[in-house]
Formats: sequence, C-alpha cells, structure tokens
Amino acid sequence: MGNSESINTVMYTAAMIADGKLIAAAIEGRVKNRLANTDQKKICFVMFGEHAASVQFVGMKTRVAERLGISVSVQEFSGNADTDTACELVASLAQEGFDGIVVQLPLPRHMDVQKVLDSVPARLDVDVLSTAAKNFFVREDSEIAPPVARAVIEILDYYDISLEEKEILIVGNGKLVGEPVATMISRNGIPFHVIDKNTPEEEKILRMKSADIIITGVGSPHMIKPEMIKEGAVLIDAGTSEQAGKLVGDIDPACAEIASLMTPVPGGVGPVTVACLFLNLVAK
Repeated sequence: MGNSESINTVMYTAAMIADGKLIAAAIEGRVKNRLANTDQKKICFVMFGEHAASVQFVGMKTRVAERLGISVSVQEFSGNADTDTACELVASLAQEGFDGIVVQLPLPRHMDVQKVLDSVPARLDVDVLSTAAKNFFVREDSEIAPPVARAVIEILDYYDISLEEKEILIVGNGKLVGEPVATMISRNGIPFHVIDKNTPEEEKILRMKSADIIITGVGSPHMIKPEMIKEGAVLIDAGTSEQAGKLVGDIDPACAEIASLMTPVPGGVGPVTVACLFLNLVAK
C-alpha cells in the first residue's frame, strides 16, 4: 500500500509533505466499493448553536458524503438548549433510521459534553466518542476506530512507515487525538511515550529530540520547532487552531527542513479523518 519506495530508505534533503487529499481519495474508493453492494447509507450531523468552524466542518463532511452517494441530514438546534433537552433531541434522531449520527463539537459551554455524546447509541456512533463506543474500541469488540486515530495509521501505512522498533511520541492526551491514538497503537502491542502540559520540561525536550515519529494533537500554534526534533523524524500533525484568521497546526512549517515526512495543516490529517468517518459508516 502507498508509495512503491519506502520512506525509511529514502535519502532526503527536506520532508516529504503528506498529501491528505490523495490518501482520503484512496479511502473514499474503499468506501465506494463497500457501498456498491448495500442499500444507501444515511448519516445525520447534529449541531447546537451557531459556531462558524462547526458549520465549515459539517459542510466539508456533507460534500464528501454526497460525493459518495450517502444521504445526509443536518439537524441544527438552539445553543440555548440544556443538556437533558440536547440528549433527548439526539436520542430521538436514533429512531429515524440513520446508519450514523455525529454530534458536531464543540458544544455550548453550559452543556455536559460527554452526556450529550453518550446519547448517541454505540451502533450509530461513527465518531466513536460515546463512552459505550469507546469501550467497544478499547476492548477490540468493534471493527470501527476513532476517525483521527485511524487516519494517523492510514497516513503512516500509505507512506510505508512501520511503527516497529521506532521511538514513538504522542504529544497531548486529549480525548479527540492523544487518547484514541494511544489506544490504537497499544492495540498493536507497540510501545510509545506520551507527553503533555504536566510533563517536566526536561523530559519533554528529551522525548521530543529522540522521537522517530511524533504525533501531536494539542491545538497550540506551531509549538514544535525545528530545534526540538531530530533529523529525519516523521511528523503527524493532528492539532488545529486558528492564528491570524488561518488554520494552523502544532508543528512549525520550518520543521519540514529536517523531517523526513510531515503532514500539513490544513490538507493533512483532516481530510483523511473525514474519509475514515465514512469508513466507519460502511463498516456497520
């Protein structure tokens, strides 16, 4: 799978920039193959309140779904709804024949986020954010995986990068990136290290400088600088934040001068994550 020449054996002068759109297109091809022999799938995206980034992300997911021939419903509810009302609204959608339901984050601050996510039945939770769906994933009782975790593995596979005998570092242990990626790698029995805001600075520097593969999802603009990584490191950037009106990642673009592979933001992990969401939908 992926490029015919392994990146592990390539001499480089600067990073190969991963093409997330190309990888996503390959995954969409797999989704189409699965859809060819099934009834039309239906997915529902749920939003509470008006959040510009949410509208943008749901729009992107909707376009991919339509391209794949998947029926889409976007349900927009008031951001003033309380947690119990939000849960009732989401639960009611589960009775409407959808194959997948996605509650778009972030939710309004007054809501109990996990409680709302838990109102999505595990069988419909293609984002793997409900407690039940996450437990199935951890126990390996389900074929589906958190989209961002699967996206990381898909990118590494595409460029023929093995995790075996590598020093792997996960930066951040959040529920959307760090935690699911750690679980995904653990399921393969591969050792790794995690650093976060509570890690002593000396240990952070040591781990970063010795890592062969760095996977980050903190959401801190360009926090990882070239002098912090070793030459030839593989950099997977799943962290996104806004800076001067633009979407940027955790990794400074200048790191491309000494890395061997680097995912851009935007256009890297993001498109692959969306494609993996639909891979989950057809796996059900």
